[in-house]
Amino acid sequence: MILQKIHTKYKFSKISDAKIIIVSLIFFGGVFVRKLCRVLFSRYFVSATLILAEFFLLFYLLSFSYEYSAYALAFFGIVDIIVIASLVSRDANPEYKISWLIIVMLLPPFGAFLYAIFYSRKVSMKKAKFMRCVQDNLNGFGENSDSVKIEEDENLEQIKKTSASAWGKSLAILEEDRLSSVYRNTTSRFFDTGEAMYESILSDLSSAKRYIFLEFFIIEQGKMWEKIHKILKEKAKEGVDVRVIYDDIGCMKTLPARYDKKLKAEGIRCVRFSPVSPKISTAHNNRNHRKIIVIDGVIAYTGGVNIADEYINEKSRFGHWKDGGVRVSGDAAIGFLKLFLSSWDFALNTITDINKFLPDGKREGISDGGFYIPFGSGPMPIYKSPVGKNSIINVINQSERYLYITTPYLIIDYDLTEAIRNTAKRGVDVRIVTPKIPDKKLVKVMTKSAYPYLLEAGVRIYEYTPGFIHEKAVVSDDAYAIVGTINMDYRSLAHHYEDALWMYNTPTVLSIKEDFLNITEISDEKDKKEAKLSFFEVIIRNLIRVFAPLL
Repeated sequence: MILQKIHTKYKFSKISDAKIIIVSLIFFGGVFVRKLCRVLFSRYFVSATLILAEFFLLFYLLSFSYEYSAYALAFFGIVDIIVIASLVSRDANPEYKISWLIIVMLLPPFGAFLYAIFYSRKVSMKKAKFMRCVQDNLNGFGENSDSVKIEEDENLEQIKKTSASAWGKSLAILEEDRLSSVYRNTTSRFFDTGEAMYESILSDLSSAKRYIFLEFFIIEQGKMWEKIHKILKEKAKEGVDVRVIYDDIGCMKTLPARYDKKLKAEGIRCVRFSPVSPKISTAHNNRNHRKIIVIDGVIAYTGGVNIADEYINEKSRFGHWKDGGVRVSGDAAIGFLKLFLSSWDFALNTITDINKFLPDGKREGISDGGFYIPFGSGPMPIYKSPVGKNSIINVINQSERYLYITTPYLIIDYDLTEAIRNTAKRGVDVRIVTPKIPDKKLVKVMTKSAYPYLLEAGVRIYEYTPGFIHEKAVVSDDAYAIVGTINMDYRSLAHHYEDALWMYNTPTVLSIKEDFLNITEISDEKDKKEAKLSFFEVIIRNLIRVFAPLL
């Protein structure tokens, strides 16, 4: 059939089957060679090759000196002892320390040097210092700083009067994220599908008057991006300030190299976050996993939805793709504006006057009665501590009636595991939904390996039967909810730049609860027998678990 199509397309006349085969081989061979060349000469492949070459060269030099020099042997022995002592004494996650101890002891002297390069998981002090300058600038609000800060203090004081527990949770976020603030004059809407969120986004983008800011981990060419892209180009021509941030590694397979140049030529200002470079660096680990849209400083979106067709089920990869997100209208949009501008300035090494982007005049009478805190999370020392992890743990630990969690991955450390278990042991109705169809098989094994220990404590675990659930939401006691980009895995909780919206006493909290209960109706609840791992799964689990904290 393929041969006949080629025959018809190129209108060969009186051509033999042999000639058709030869032409077909040449045609498809050319396509294959073209694709292979595109991969081999791409900057991603070149960068990866050079980084591997650096590793092999380092390994060779260390191994050579280790084996053939008595002085080097003694030196590396002392280095290993110092590294092991440093690891044991560090104030860090025990799982993380154990993984590094194994590497250091199994790979002398290479393990010690890997430890020196990669252990900290921190951005450089120079970059961290600049980010603090960016954050301080964005918090200043210029001439209006005093009035804005007074209003924020009033909102925080109002939470304290309403609930000491809510005040404590909000205060913890404000202490850990320099850009976070409490907002009230806001309404919100939760979307239980990517499709519904997408339609709302298109409508809001079309109504933009001053600016449109987009920050995404993944942008992929397809139907979803085609419509958004068209609106962005039209708005740019109208004089609207249109800016796009996309993660360079996140879009490695989804966008052509230097796609940012194409957007700039169309009048869309664009930044590739943390571009791939051919050198060994922990910077490649700190990806921008955020998903933020800000329109005119009065509307903002966040959630699990990237800009790619599977998120709106225009393309099926792992069954039905279940996702979710939230739209805010009002003052809370400023919180997402600050997060976007911090990423923009950090990537370009600039300082932005936020006053140019604040909405004109103060909008009154749009509050739904609740409290909102948009917040960011990311690597140290930009953030004092893991903000995303701590905000979730605070909700978990103080839940009294129920705690519902949706997450695509369940690769959690000891702290989170024990927090969830202890909450269930207190009699709280704890339920977790994960995907039935995984996007990564090894990750599925790790997710499944968490089931037995949680089930033993009384946690109810469901798998989303129709396919893959990518929604990241925590909801508790009809009062609290966190919706954003934070996965329950080591990368989101330690490495990536993330964002989320913390909500208290908003009607949206009940919408998220309703969505969760609807999900469980079409999901498969797991019991201890079903959660039991096979022999091979246990082996894979144990091998991965040793190194999972490093990933």
